[in-house]
Amino acid sequence: MARYVVVTATDTGVGKTLVSTGLARALVAAGERVVAIKPFETGLVGDERGDGEALAAATGQVEPRRALVRLRDPLTPALAAEREGVVLDVAAVTARIRGLAAGFDTAIVEGAGGVLSPLTWTADIVSLARDLGAKHVVLVAADKLGTLSLTHTAVKCLVDAGLTPSAIVLSAPSSPDLSTGTNAAVLRRRLAGHGAVAENIIELPRVTSDEEAARVLAKLPPAGGQ
Repeated sequence: MARYVVVTATDTGVGKTLVSTGLARALVAAGERVVAIKPFETGLVGDERGDGEALAAATGQVEPRRALVRLRDPLTPALAAEREGVVLDVAAVTARIRGLAAGFDTAIVEGAGGVLSPLTWTADIVSLARDLGAKHVVLVAADKLGTLSLTHTAVKCLVDAGLTPSAIVLSAPSSPDLSTGTNAAVLRRRLAGHGAVAENIIELPRVTSDEEAARVLAKLPPAGGQ
């Protein structure tokens, strides 16, 4: 049975795909059989290349080659689907993820938007992760002003759902501010009551490729053990 690693975030545009592809490459380099899946992706027109294609390139997988559900408007999936007249079936998508993960050591599942961004009006990445029985959740946040509250809130949300993050990745922003470089240490102190999560905070510097990200992310907890 595949080990599920769900990658989610405090917000959109904070580096989820870079973390997902970097982690995928790190696991492949470690000799694991890895499939990387983007269940829902929005903001795509026609055959436009998206994050799903980037995930497939990172592992070299044959299937899936793109996101399982692709929607046109750059909005949260629930609203994008409603505008497009598409009915989303999260249970069917979850079943497909299980089928795609069969025969692999690890299945990386990248969410859309933040922790509670609605996939449908009754489901989000938290409920999907629980349905998959995921034991590893990687939370991605931007290493900038404001991340302390956003990250702590997301951690509490995940913990309340029984999904204590296995790691937090602070991604360096394009425009650093005075807090950049200090947030990891503050979060270690602030999250001390949550056990191992406070110890597994990794700072990801600005990198130009997922190969570079892989070298940093190779030390993430999901890169070793069940």
